[in-house]
Amino acid sequence: MEGKWLASNVVRDLRRRKGLSQRALARLAGVPQPTISEIEGGRREAGLTLLSNLAEACGLSLEINLVTLDRYSAAATSRRIAQRLHPGPDGVAPDPARVDGALRAVLNFRDALRHSEPDEIERLIGAPATVTGNTGWDAFLAAVVEDECARKNVSPPRWTNDRRRFAKPFWYLSENQALHEWELETAPAAFIRHGVLAAAAELESV
Repeated sequence: MEGKWLASNVVRDLRRRKGLSQRALARLAGVPQPTISEIEGGRREAGLTLLSNLAEACGLSLEINLVTLDRYSAAATSRRIAQRLHPGPDGVAPDPARVDGALRAVLNFRDALRHSEPDEIERLIGAPATVTGNTGWDAFLAAVVEDECARKNVSPPRWTNDRRRFAKPFWYLSENQALHEWELETAPAAFIRHGVLAAAAELESV
């Protein structure tokens, strides 16, 4: 889970538990209000010392627990994507088989969401996917989450709105230009919103 979004979730939860505004929490902790805003907005990564101070200002203590990473969570899927797309030691781009492996990871994740109950979906998507640095794939994963949330009437997590998860210009799932018009015409709304053009049929399990 990315540090910025972990901190964002922690600080937001602190405020909700205590019914505090950002300004009130800042005053209690002795930090500028913009600092709280930047942390909650995912624009600033707060260290453990700052997070601990914010918790103590609310009469709470910060504890760290290690939990098993669910195989089909958004966080685990983003790690698989990054591993498969990472260039080799000679800097050569990954071969088609590795790219296909990244696609398989996303489709397996999508299938897990599709066959999960709403409360389980929230568990799988609660921890933000790590940004891989490949905007197309980062947008692709966010689009999958939003699309499946819409199907199950679940609110998508805030991390899907991270500006790094929107592809500009459009990112096509297929490198075959002959398929691009088809992808544009049949891509689900959530995918178009994220700048990802993938035909609905391409998103079915193979």
